[in-house]
Amino acid sequence: MKNEIVIKFRPFSRHDVPNYVRWLNNPEANRFIGDKRITTKSATKWFDNYIKDKNKRFFVISEGTKAVGFMGLSNISRRNRNADLFICIGEDEYRGMGLGRNAMQWLIDYGFNKLKLHKISLGVFEENVVAIKLYKSLGFEIEGKMKDEAFFRGKFHDMFSMALFNSN
Repeated sequence: MKNEIVIKFRPFSRHDVPNYVRWLNNPEANRFIGDKRITTKSATKWFDNYIKDKNKRFFVISEGTKAVGFMGLSNISRRNRNADLFICIGEDEYRGMGLGRNAMQWLIDYGFNKLKLHKISLGVFEENVVAIKLYKSLGFEIEGKMKDEAFFRGKFHDMFSMALFNSN
């Protein structure tokens, strides 16, 4: 019998910064998020700004006490009732196990039911076929395509804008 992984979610805190740096500097983890490179100093400055920003909610995805990734909502507009979603499974051995789906379901529920959002958007690079399939299975629809949206790893990449609407 296969052991099922139980994941938990908690607010991102200052002690998560080293994992955040490691994950964003991991070539496998950042392969589809734009090849980001950060330092502990820049991540600490980012965190100091984040805790003052009322329009962002970051969460850590963990299995027990082991942090395995992060996710959240940014650009939260209470007036327009929308936000942008992001997710990163930072630990290589935890990708492809369904954690992303579970985390996304939790975050969508949080956005629609706790924050009372009407629309949740995300951007995804066209070559990230696995993520696009996941997002579509959760009800996200492609709203548009931005050609040559980002330049990294020596070439331009197209990005889809996808959205999910609260039917309540």
